[in-house]
Amino acid sequence: MHVDYNQLAKQYKNYRMPDHRIARRIQYHLQNVQCILNVGAGIGSYEPENCEVVALEPSFEMISKRNNSKALLVQGIAEKLPFKNNIFDCSMAILTMHHWSNVISGLKEMIRVTKYKIVLFTWIGYSNNFWLENYIPEIIGIDIKLFPTINELKQILGNVIVETVEIPYDCTDGFMCAYWRRPEIYLDSNARKAISTFSRIPEIQERLNKLREDIESGIWYKKYSHLLEKESIDLGYRLVISEKNWRGNCI
Repeated sequence: MHVDYNQLAKQYKNYRMPDHRIARRIQYHLQNVQCILNVGAGIGSYEPENCEVVALEPSFEMISKRNNSKALLVQGIAEKLPFKNNIFDCSMAILTMHHWSNVISGLKEMIRVTKYKIVLFTWIGYSNNFWLENYIPEIIGIDIKLFPTINELKQILGNVIVETVEIPYDCTDGFMCAYWRRPEIYLDSNARKAISTFSRIPEIQERLNKLREDIESGIWYKKYSHLLEKESIDLGYRLVISEKNWRGNCI
């Protein structure tokens, strides 16, 4: 199903605020550079503030939701970057590859325009069963078909560093698994509108009604009480870092 990212943008400002713990992990790999390209930049989450940033985003509505952005804003797509070869020190792509029409083309374009390092924040599927699938089985397999596997990324980027990013229970960035310990937020239609997966599912109200019943009766909390003791968990989110080993030119 087609996703209208102009519609998603309406709720991004309220529900997709960068999480400072995830930001710290990303920023660690973006140090000591002068110019960075952010591909599929959305509203600018996780962009560094201590260097020049060029933000490429196809959705005008996403671009318009930025607050006082210092980045140079360019409307365009990953598969056809309007930049010269090797013009950026680093490039980054944060939870965006599943939005691209052709991941291979987009990554090859990032390689073309980047001198040194590529930093990706991506998803490889649930490391453990995600309880939401038990209520909304329609989400099973939707996103996993859209994100590249680590092996697929290696085939394009060569050797990469892969880091597990556990999601904190109070994550401020409302992507798909952010509310793993706050089930009631999935009942919020505006929160769901900031998650592209739900826009790919035609009708889930009956599923949500069951979730609401289990929350209100306490069944959910009894069934998933083990989650309430955890501060963060691994739900398949990964940082993938490539230091341009295909040119033998590492930072």
